[in-house]
Amino acid sequence: MLKGSVMTATSPRITARVSLDTQELLSKAAALIGISSINSFVLNAAIEKANRIVDNENSIKLTQKDAMLFINALEAPTQANKHLSEAFNKYNDKKL
Repeated sequence: MLKGSVMTATSPRITARVSLDTQELLSKAAALIGISSINSFVLNAAIEKANRIVDNENSIKLTQKDAMLFINALEAPTQANKHLSEAFNKYNDKKL
C-alpha cells in the first residue's frame, strides 16, 4: 500500500469480476507471499505496476551513441550564429 495512505469509509473503491481460474491464481499468489486478502494482493500489485509505469514514462532513455552526442554537446556547445545572437539580445531588451 502507499506510504501514508489512510483508508476511510469514503475512500474510492475498485472492483473487478474475474473468472474462477483468475481468482484461484490470485489467491494462490497472495498466499505464497503471505497476504491473506486477494484485494490487498491485487491493490499492492497494481500500485507496484503503476509506479513502474510512471517511473518509466518520467525517465529519458538514450542509446550509448545518443548519450555520447549529448555529453559532447554539453562539453563543446556550438557558437551562436548572427540570427540567434540578435534574437537573444532582442529578448533581453524586452525583459529590461
